[in-house]
Amino acid sequence: MSVQELESLAQQFVDAFNKKDLKKALDMLSDDLEVFDHVPYRFDNKEQFAQFMNGAIESIASMHFGFRQPSCRVFNDDAGVVNAYDTFTGVTKDGKVQTIHGRTTLVFVKQKGQWKIVSAHFSPLPHAA
Repeated sequence: MSVQELESLAQQFVDAFNKKDLKKALDMLSDDLEVFDHVPYRFDNKEQFAQFMNGAIESIASMHFGFRQPSCRVFNDDAGVVNAYDTFTGVTKDGKVQTIHGRTTLVFVKQKGQWKIVSAHFSPLPHAA
């Protein structure tokens, strides 16, 4: 894997969310995925995270998610890490707009010939005091 391939995989993940194509986004995840998100508990597998994401996306009419200043590092030929600042803007079905600025880490590993996200961490940036 090259840095460019890793950047492309990360962008595919972002694009799937922006299109609300949850199936495509979830297909990029390993079954034994671990995720830390903005909620106070960890997701210990793909199924748990999928249930959470399905519920979250149901209430959103439109959304945009994107990365800034991504750092992509490749290790050997079977692992890659993406760290980036992110921005999520969503409009709920009742018209409320929410914007969250955060940080994302995605860990990709080659499993059975396919690149899968095995670990993800999403955390909000602290608000200025």
